Amino acid sequence: MRFDLNKSLVIGFLVFALFINIKSQVKDGLHIFNKKEVGQIEVGSHYVGIEIHKSIPTLNRISFYYPTANSIDISEDYWKRENYRITSFGFKAGDLPKHLLENETFNVDQTPYSVSFNKNINESEVKISYHFLNNESAFAITYEVKNSSKKEKEYELYTKLEMILRTSHTYNTIRKAYTEYDAANECFNYFYDTVETKYTKLSVINTGLKPSSFTTKCLNNFESKSLDNLWLTSGKKLSNELINKGNNSRPVSAFTYNKKLKPGETVKVVQVISSNNINSVDKSQYLKNNYTKEIIEYEKYIEQNADSKNLIKTDDEILDFTSKWANAVLATTQHYIDGSIEPMPCPAEYNFYFTHDVLLTDLARVNFDLAKVKDDLSFIIKHANKDNVIPHAYFWKDSAYATEYAGPENWNNFWFMLVASRYLRHSNDIEFAEKIFPYVKKGFETVMQNRGKDGLFWSTQPDWWDIGHNFGPRAYMTILGIKALREFNYFCSEIGKDENYISMNNKLADSLHLDLISKLWDEDQNYLISYYNDGTKDKHIYMGSMLAVHFDELDFDKENKLLQTAKQNLLDENLGVYTLYPMDLKTLSDFMGFVNNEAGEPYHYANGGIWPHGNSWYSLVLIKTGHNEEALDFIKRTMTIDGIMNSPNGQPAMYEYRISDKNNPAIYGKIDKPQFMWAAGWYFYSLYNLFGIRENNWNISFDPFKPDNINELKIPLEVKGNLLNINITGKGKYISKILYDGIELPSAVIPTGANVKGKIDIKLGEINSPYIKSANVKIISAEYNKTGKTLEFSTDSFKGNHTDLEIISPYKINSIKINGTLLNDSNAKFEDNVYSFKIENTAVNKIDIYEIKFE
Repeated sequence: MRFDLNKSLVIGFLVFALFINIKSQVKDGLHIFNKKEVGQIEVGSHYVGIEIHKSIPTLNRISFYYPTANSIDISEDYWKRENYRITSFGFKAGDLPKHLLENETFNVDQTPYSVSFNKNINESEVKISYHFLNNESAFAITYEVKNSSKKEKEYELYTKLEMILRTSHTYNTIRKAYTEYDAANECFNYFYDTVETKYTKLSVINTGLKPSSFTTKCLNNFESKSLDNLWLTSGKKLSNELINKGNNSRPVSAFTYNKKLKPGETVKVVQVISSNNINSVDKSQYLKNNYTKEIIEYEKYIEQNADSKNLIKTDDEILDFTSKWANAVLATTQHYIDGSIEPMPCPAEYNFYFTHDVLLTDLARVNFDLAKVKDDLSFIIKHANKDNVIPHAYFWKDSAYATEYAGPENWNNFWFMLVASRYLRHSNDIEFAEKIFPYVKKGFETVMQNRGKDGLFWSTQPDWWDIGHNFGPRAYMTILGIKALREFNYFCSEIGKDENYISMNNKLADSLHLDLISKLWDEDQNYLISYYNDGTKDKHIYMGSMLAVHFDELDFDKENKLLQTAKQNLLDENLGVYTLYPMDLKTLSDFMGFVNNEAGEPYHYANGGIWPHGNSWYSLVLIKTGHNEEALDFIKRTMTIDGIMNSPNGQPAMYEYRISDKNNPAIYGKIDKPQFMWAAGWYFYSLYNLFGIRENNWNISFDPFKPDNINELKIPLEVKGNLLNINITGKGKYISKILYDGIELPSAVIPTGANVKGKIDIKLGEINSPYIKSANVKIISAEYNKTGKTLEFSTDSFKGNHTDLEIISPYKINSIKINGTLLNDSNAKFEDNVYSFKIENTAVNKIDIYEIKFE
């Protein structure tokens, strides 16, 4: 056998990395302690967020959300932004040389709401911490240095914060400001009197030790490190200089602090940094006196959200800890914009509103927080245009709030339909459904503009991205289009729209489905593919095609073939699934219309990176094809905090994307944007599906999977606006008994007539009597007569709907009647001493009545 040195080195690195990760990362509550380098940290509140790289405790970016989304960021290259730091810290201990932090990694104590760093340097224990206020646009930086030597020493601390601003959206650099000093509150105010910044005032308040010297003015307009060099190499004090109004220049916030420390004593410096409008009421006195109380309130708020009643409880420590962390991420990734607090992607980047991120997150949130989903849908329609076209993004730009709208190939139109339909299915809120119907309908009409003559949906962009320009039929868009149309039919049926209109759209969905299979299923690749504008095949294996399995748009044979193709081409066992294969987009830049290198290098970003929703979609394929144990293992390995921490270059994160280049151990598994809202949403979505909460176009049902190591599953579920407790006990793959508020009903599909207020108890085990397992209609009511061995139930959809039902039974079927008419055919399967009956027919009426007799 030939010895492959490179492969052996990579394997050896992975084994070593796994060992190091396990030993160096420790959890305590929501605290995670790291002794290894953490690649990227983002943390923040509703009003401000920070970004830090490589466990170096000085900041790379601050994002303010109030009065608008300004940021402090001096980076010149996004992909190398870890090299640009906006804060500096140094200290001198006694006779030892001055020490300025450069590229030193610290130990890290990280939570979803705070982060602190510590390290021993020059016989001193150095700690730098970041905490956030609850109700104010402010955060606190705490610098602590402890004398660890055995003799008394004179200490000097030096801090610096860049104060140039980058504006919202256009990212213009505002290099000039004027400053004022408020001696009563030890507050330095920085005024950016321009409409681009929305007339922002930044403040730096020293709440503890008073500085011995300061400056608010840079030595020159361009060199960010000049003050650092001055402090490090000379004995000069800072100039105690303010910037006069009218002579605006490049601002900075630099201080020195002096204190004599006995052995074991600590010098502590606290700077509260806030953002406000120039004309707003001054908050400096309140912040100085109440910042500690506000920090405690914020941390309590996040911890309460993390451990709320809305969490799936499994008694599996790895799954349950990640659920808490994910809930905390959902709480922290809500930011101020234009007078309200709204969901936004992450703590410190993308600091404006994206409809797509909200909708993808709400696909899961409808299960446990309907009120928030309704708020989100309301915000979206509030910012639609006069023609009811919903927004793609909303942000401050230059001098006013601006909106980008969802055009014909924008996936938001599809996702909006899905979320609106799911909200209605979980809430039964007809009044709100009627309110948003014009926007749902407009989305449907908008995307239909991009339906080609071939019957498929076309797009300039491949798969789920918003980059590229090569107009052609796309599998991803067509898959979404079919699902959205079927959901639209349910939506229309619920609010009483004309049945002819519903029937017409149902035929359109059926036609799209036939075109998807006949034109985009590739027998050579066993996968759903796309085409280019010139009619040639786009032979890439894209992750988006996996959604066809989850949305039940393929038969069983094609589902399994697609799974095998994805497994062979997209799967990285350590990280998850690639966006596509092969990773050759750089060579196709001109042909596919990419701008510069926006798709990324191979194994980066869209060009083969790892995204959380791709991992979720793969887990959903495993679940749909019956591989529940494999799906559980995959979720724990690639989507949980423990799994991510203990993977190559792992860290505590629910990330946007990871680099998947296994040939480069230094960056293999490196994470970008580590606390990402939709990653939390897709984790919850995956768990709901894994444990058997099923949702099709018409109903919510149960097909429970309970791993053997879990005694009881407790799942919160919104049904008709009530948050129910779903309790799953027992063992096996069949339901032995299901109780709705204590009343046994023979249906795993939640009947609309069962007005459940509190809980649903599901016991797995031996089947005692027949029950409805699944249906693509609403089940109104269901009853089983044990004496007569008769199952009776009524369904609700629309006349002409193709109806599929599955009945599980310990007995053979004797006869089936629909509205009193005998149905001669049913498809039966017998295994595990259990009968599974498939019943297919066309709905005779909107409401049909079934009677099934068993032998």
